[in-house]
Amino acid sequence: METPIQSTSARSASSRNLLIIAVIIGVAVIAAGAAILLSNNAAAVTPTSYDGIARSRLPDGGFVLGNPDAPVTIVEFADYACSHCIDYLSTVERFMDEYVKTGKAKFEYRTFPTAGRELTYFMGQIAVCLDNQREGAFWDAKDRFYQMASTGRYDGNSGRVVAQELGLDYNQALACAQSQKQVDTDIALGQRAGVTGTPAVMIRTGSGDLGWIEFGGQRWDRGGVPYEVLAAVIQASS
Repeated sequence: METPIQSTSARSASSRNLLIIAVIIGVAVIAAGAAILLSNNAAAVTPTSYDGIARSRLPDGGFVLGNPDAPVTIVEFADYACSHCIDYLSTVERFMDEYVKTGKAKFEYRTFPTAGRELTYFMGQIAVCLDNQREGAFWDAKDRFYQMASTGRYDGNSGRVVAQELGLDYNQALACAQSQKQVDTDIALGQRAGVTGTPAVMIRTGSGDLGWIEFGGQRWDRGGVPYEVLAAVIQASS
């Protein structure tokens, strides 16, 4: 499990100008390099097809997949450059196939920079801004960032490459990212909930409250939750 960067709630507006972002990314590429080396043993990530899956956003901007009437939401806090998050993708994919695509549960994704630090903070903002251009682009961008990280290509140019692949305007996304605060919102939510590293997997039930998954006498408050536990929790809530 990767540990997080410090809260960005105190970032000043001036820290989001293009010059400082460029400097941050230059430094972050080096920092992310070590994490990417850890992911070399992970299988290359294949982008998921989201055709037919309802996509929505919560009042605070959080991104959600799945039937709006599903009784349970599984929430993941993760970082594209986190090797443990990359390893956990197969579990998430299986959960998506069995429960999200069938309408039995929802999946909520929160960007929580750890291994990727400022680089993932910035790419998280870019993903949100691409979604502003085309609804659903956030999910496509997320998968492509993971794919790049799993093959050692996640760097300061990743946002431009992904925008081009999706046929979207990178310069528009870059300008948007200077004032976009969704990743700050995600970080603050995770910190309030007690997230200390990635991946962190939590649950929302009908009340909407966010909490740790507890099953079989165990509280899963660190690392990825096994598929069998996710399945049992969803089935028990149906």
